[in-house]
Amino acid sequence: MRLKQKAEEEQSHGRLEEALRMFITAEEMFSKCHGAETEQSLCLYYTCISYFNQRDLPFMHKPMRRLQQLARRYPENIFIQYDYLSVLAAYESAVYEEKPSDKLRDQFMVHFKQAVYWQSKMTAAEWKKRQINPMFNLMNIAVLYDLSYNPPLIDSMQVYIDRALAVNHLPWGDKWDHVEGLISAYDLQAWILLYKQRYKEAEAKEQEVLAMIKSLEADRSNNVLTEKGEAYDFFVELYKAMDQPKKAMEYLELRNDCNRKRFDIEKNNAIRDIEARYEAKKKDEQIAELHRRNLALTVGIVLLLLFVTVSTAMVIYRRKLREQRLYDEALAAELENSNRHSSLRLLADQLGISDVDVDEAHSFMEQAQKPLTVVDQKYILCFLNGEDVKAISRRFHVEPASVYTVRYRIKKKFPEKAKLPF
Repeated sequence: MRLKQKAEEEQSHGRLEEALRMFITAEEMFSKCHGAETEQSLCLYYTCISYFNQRDLPFMHKPMRRLQQLARRYPENIFIQYDYLSVLAAYESAVYEEKPSDKLRDQFMVHFKQAVYWQSKMTAAEWKKRQINPMFNLMNIAVLYDLSYNPPLIDSMQVYIDRALAVNHLPWGDKWDHVEGLISAYDLQAWILLYKQRYKEAEAKEQEVLAMIKSLEADRSNNVLTEKGEAYDFFVELYKAMDQPKKAMEYLELRNDCNRKRFDIEKNNAIRDIEARYEAKKKDEQIAELHRRNLALTVGIVLLLLFVTVSTAMVIYRRKLREQRLYDEALAAELENSNRHSSLRLLADQLGISDVDVDEAHSFMEQAQKPLTVVDQKYILCFLNGEDVKAISRRFHVEPASVYTVRYRIKKKFPEKAKLPF
């Protein structure tokens, strides 16, 4: 149990490889303990999800088989059944993205629904203990009815939106989890109304979403910028459909202003993170250096450390100047074209991403049928860099559900058969 808890801590801090190793070891230990099958299943679940988030699908096969064996051995264990069906449905949906077929789509939809069935057998206290977000799981099915079918199955979407709203009053998460669930549900309802060309109702529903977002600004001003930007984006699409270009442009400007604020906040946060990591690393190096040196070299060490400190300060100062210059250039480019706020290379540098081929990323983004915002581009760069949803949520200081919402909006901007990196 201590090893599993340590693995969960490592996972929450983004040390995925170490967490994965611990989960695998803990699962093997649990398999030798009588009555520990539920904990064994949870370790296998985390192992599979870790591979899934990194899109290492072949590595999912072994832990999935072990989960399947547990599910067959304990058919009445609601937690094991939920773990297995959730992983199986996620795996099938990932395979479907690479090789779409109606048969595979129907399979993962059935398995997602079965997972939700076993979820419904749990109490709210059990959801909270296992960190299950029931609204997210139900909304996920509603979103799949939107993304995986052409045209979207609107009636089925509404059924699962209603079910998600029905569990909102139960005590399974904190205040933000519940409000964010309501925002997602109402937002998808607004899109349904837009699909049905019931523009006035869609407008009223999204205004309700925007009001909920703004009500949280006092306590979570930085964390609602993404949701607010997505709401503005909805109004841009709505007023385009209503042939009201003036109002569409108003919300386009609001969206752009929101994105600029978010870009500035993330840039400053990134700089602070870099400085903190650098200072922590330098402190460790200094301690190690002092241990290696003897007393006769103390004066030399102090002088060396002073030189390194001054050099470091100059490097950080120059880096700040360089990043500010790049940001100013990006802002100037955005004024020329409201749909492009900065170059991908600027975004990659600002995010600290160096392994992504910017030219290939640019070619990929050109496939979009609708303009990509700066936020869209940054999330795509993170996905291309191999980062999972939790890593991205920590990077941008938002909840994981916000990342799923942004990813959902990005998918809608690409052709149906486009090969997406997420």
